[in-house]
Amino acid sequence: MVHMSIADVYELPTGRVLFSDDQGRVLRATWHLDHGFVNLSVWSYDRCTETFRLSLSDAAQLVAFLVDGLSDATSRLLNAVSATTSQRLVQKPPPSNSIRAAPARLGAWIAGAANE
Repeated sequence: MVHMSIADVYELPTGRVLFSDDQGRVLRATWHLDHGFVNLSVWSYDRCTETFRLSLSDAAQLVAFLVDGLSDATSRLLNAVSATTSQRLVQKPPPSNSIRAAPARLGAWIAGAANE
C-alpha cells in the first residue's frame, strides 16, 4: 500500500494538448503556471524523447509568431481564391451535367483555386 502525505500532492497543470505527426510522434504541450513555463515534450509511442521548458514570455512570442503565420497563409489563400474567382467569372462557367456531380465539381474547383 502506498502512503501519501499532503507534501506529496502536487498542483496539476492547468491544461494539456497533444499533436501527432504522420510519423507517429506526439508533441505534448502542458501548462505549468505554478512554475512559470509551458513544457513541450516530444513522445515516440509511450516514451518521452525530448522536453523543452518555454517561459511564459517566450510562449507569448511563439503564439504571436504562429498567429502571424496563419494570418499570412489565410491572406494568401483568400487572394488566390479571389483572383481565380475573378478569372472564372469572366470565363464561361463549367457545364452542369447533373445536380449529383455538383459537389465533386465544386471540390475540384476549390482545390484548383487553392493550388494556383
